[in-house]
Amino acid sequence: MALTGAHDARRAGSLRPAELAHAAVMAALCAATAIIAVVVPFAAGLSLLGTVPMGLLAYRYRLRVLLAATVAGAVIAFLIAGMGGAMTVINCAYIGGLTGIVKRRGRGTPTVAVASVVAGLAFGIAMAGALAVLVRLRTLIFETMTANVTGTARILERIPGLEPFAQRMRDDFATLLSYWPLLIIASGIASITFVSLVGWWALSRVLGRLFGVPDVHKLDAPDPSEPPADPVPARLRDVRFRYPGADHDAFGPASLDVEAGEHLAITGANGSGKTTLMLMLAGRQPTAGTIDRPGGVGLGRVGGTAVVMQHPESQVLGTRVADDVVWGLPAGTHVDVDRLLDEVGLDGLAERDTGGLSGGELQRLAVAGALAREPKLLIADEVTSMVDQQGRDALISVLGGLTGRHQMSLVHITHYNDEADSADRTVDLTGNGGSADNVEMVSSAPVPEASVVAAHPAGTPLLELRGVGHEYGSGTPWASTALRDIDFVVNEGDGLLIHGLNGSGKSTLAWIMAGLQVPTTGECLLDGAPVSDQVGAVAISFQAARLQLMRGRVDLEIASSAGFDYHDHSQVVRALAMVGLDAGLGLRRIDQLSGGQMRRVVLAGLLARKPRAIILDEPLAGLDAASQRGLLSVLEDLRRNTGLTVVVISHDFSGLEGLCPRTLHLEKGVIAPAPSAASSTGGGS
Repeated sequence: MALTGAHDARRAGSLRPAELAHAAVMAALCAATAIIAVVVPFAAGLSLLGTVPMGLLAYRYRLRVLLAATVAGAVIAFLIAGMGGAMTVINCAYIGGLTGIVKRRGRGTPTVAVASVVAGLAFGIAMAGALAVLVRLRTLIFETMTANVTGTARILERIPGLEPFAQRMRDDFATLLSYWPLLIIASGIASITFVSLVGWWALSRVLGRLFGVPDVHKLDAPDPSEPPADPVPARLRDVRFRYPGADHDAFGPASLDVEAGEHLAITGANGSGKTTLMLMLAGRQPTAGTIDRPGGVGLGRVGGTAVVMQHPESQVLGTRVADDVVWGLPAGTHVDVDRLLDEVGLDGLAERDTGGLSGGELQRLAVAGALAREPKLLIADEVTSMVDQQGRDALISVLGGLTGRHQMSLVHITHYNDEADSADRTVDLTGNGGSADNVEMVSSAPVPEASVVAAHPAGTPLLELRGVGHEYGSGTPWASTALRDIDFVVNEGDGLLIHGLNGSGKSTLAWIMAGLQVPTTGECLLDGAPVSDQVGAVAISFQAARLQLMRGRVDLEIASSAGFDYHDHSQVVRALAMVGLDAGLGLRRIDQLSGGQMRRVVLAGLLARKPRAIILDEPLAGLDAASQRGLLSVLEDLRRNTGLTVVVISHDFSGLEGLCPRTLHLEKGVIAPAPSAASSTGGGS
């Protein structure tokens, strides 16, 4: 019995998968910063940036997570930059760790001062003890210090009137050396205290801004004390949820049930609370009301609850497909990896590098990883919104049969009517839920026919691509061709849709057209000059709008993006009005916006810069039908009334005819005819 308890204690104290993942990422960031600070001349000041990841670890996790990251980062830095790199990582870990722990415990500068004095005293005593044993090293250090003091004194003696001061310097230094242990200890206290206070002053301000960003959609870690996992059936009664600092409920009041073994579709407009419902089903406690379950939620545990999110690249941790399937499972858990991969359509890919998978394949890998935990409840949160039509079809094929093949419930959150139709039951959250009718659902559309490239509208050529090709990793064994022989023209006021499957080269082409990437061959011209020499003239809106919003408030974001003073309220109002947003939204926090509002805020900041053209990467992803129509209406008005040139990269085609009369189809890096209806609806991505 005693042995079992000791074993459990050790297991409880070991690093959990989430802690290990965060330690690895933060160690890599700190090590990279330390290596740059040591290797690049005059870049030592950059080492202060390495304290940020270490400070975040110390603030959010246990001390042993920080220690693991420190050891890993120091080893990496030592192998590349020598002892200087390793010591830089250790210094960053000390300053970041001290700041993070003090912040976490709600203390301030006095605590840092006391802790740094203690640390300095310990460091000084350790150094004095080492020098007492290493006599030759002590002699060498003291002779070096004496030579420096003597040289400085001789320089001062050449200055009239400073001869007595120079002699006093020699005598005082000789006296201090006779009490060298006290000198070493005092120097340790002074240096450590100074570094600690400076690091605290700088890092606490950085962390203060990071902590001020509410992580409202963070999944709560499972409570070790919760009862054994048994999440379904779940009964929600008069449930409400309000995020901290918000002035209104994000969800409810609503009542609904999730039955054992059912496939339930959750639909609703943007902002109706779908993601909030997902968080509560995954363990977040409601602000009001009750959620009754037979047992615990068991998030991420075997037999508990598993969640698959909408961004494929954010949920894959293993570098090998087979490793990612079992990532985070308890030691000794038996998993038939080949069977799971075959079930999700990834048969034969167990040894593949996850970095080479398409978006649809990454999502199916995430489903396999979830199934490896044999969950009783699987939540799929808009998992098809970021993948192409083939990937979407493959995912729906996998999800549609899960409840029949496994003893589990599936909650599928979606905007697409064909996905909701495949469920046993649908709950629409529009108007606080309760309705079984789907309103404002997004319809799938066939791939539009590709336009003849030469038949572009009459007008002044704006963007010209001539023989554009691009190869990643040129001259290395890992060289990969993304584009070949791309030729087309985009005229003033044109609307162009670029379509292609994942991996076809669309994003690379978008970056080249925006001037952010220089093509390996050929040229991309804006008004007859290389677009790479005019960065900013062609604006680009990324697929994940939230990642492009860098400020905490809407008006600050728009002003920063457009380059004007945010105190000029009239410009903020004009920018918001341009994309159909109310002026009062300017004072809202970014994290309080819906997905559609975030996209419009990005668009407002970009358009306020008056670009020559704008590129929109998947502008409709994750939006309900009403939000899609609203955004498209704004873009169509801008193109019609202001002559804005628009290039859209999208997997969604419904409703884009008015904005983009031309279509260009990419296939394996070359311009090709649009796929036939038969080929565009089958297979995986």
